Amino acid sequence: MSMFRLFVLALLLGGCAAPYDYAEDVDFHSFTSVALAPDNDIGSLDGSRIGAATRAMLPAQGLRLTTPDQASLWLHYRLQEETRLLTVMPRMLSPHPGSWDDDERVYGAVKEQKLVLWLTPPHSDRILWRSRHPRALPGDNIKGAERRRRIEQQVAELLQNYPPRP
Repeated sequence: MSMFRLFVLALLLGGCAAPYDYAEDVDFHSFTSVALAPDNDIGSLDGSRIGAATRAMLPAQGLRLTTPDQASLWLHYRLQEETRLLTVMPRMLSPHPGSWDDDERVYGAVKEQKLVLWLTPPHSDRILWRSRHPRALPGDNIKGAERRRRIEQQVAELLQNYPPRP
């Protein structure tokens, strides 16, 4: 396998982990309970799927589920809309350097939704931990049980990063 192909494969595999960040001055082991933040969108189908998945998986992260008024942490979630440009990559080994084949060209754009989870103390805007999934949720063509399964998978991947490991 060529060095270029190995490099591309390493980039693709390295991009699978969900990026996260956290407040380094916080002892996360001191938190024992969590509730879904009251401002989460539980009225939509995806919101209810995300809420159910997080409630099912948070106890495995060492957090007891409780009501918002009793929780030491609130979990927030959002589907963050982003625009991804569709491009044609330049030809790396063009026989005519400097030709139009060397330029990356945009031929369209697509709107995507990416799942973001974050934790705050109750009644606070201070984010203590945040993780955003690198892959977009499936579009409207995926529905029902398959959509729920994919949301559960993304929630599980995001929660693998809690508690954070310095």
